[in-house]
Amino acid sequence: MTREQSRMIATAWFLAGLGAIPFVVMALASIVSPEFTAVHLGGDAAFLGYGAVILSFMGGVRWGRALSLEDPARAAEQMILSVAPSLAAWLALLIDRPWSLLLLMAGFVLQAAWDTNSARNGLLPGWFGRLRLTISTIVIASIILVMLA
Repeated sequence: MTREQSRMIATAWFLAGLGAIPFVVMALASIVSPEFTAVHLGGDAAFLGYGAVILSFMGGVRWGRALSLEDPARAAEQMILSVAPSLAAWLALLIDRPWSLLLLMAGFVLQAAWDTNSARNGLLPGWFGRLRLTISTIVIASIILVMLA
């Protein structure tokens, strides 16, 4: 592995970790002080909104990957599948709790499974599969905490 590749992977882990911070902060705040979270942090709407944005982003990552595939049929299949996270995220914004949180969690579970499986099969780099599994576990745990709050 080159120094540039190592730096790129470290940057991806750093940015993914930063992206997980709002999930963790909102989840912990929801447990410690639901009133503070609702008044000062936007409550469920902010949590769901951020989750929807991130889940949509993950679908976009897969869309971008599909564009580099040489097999047009495989690329089209991957592009079609990559739209599902955005649609699930949008629907989660329209439905009531607890279904909204359950749908968001299901989206992250399925996206993590797709990404880790794709990394195992060589469609994505192995490090990306580990990254997605780690960050998705943090996000899913945060969603569970918010549901319990």
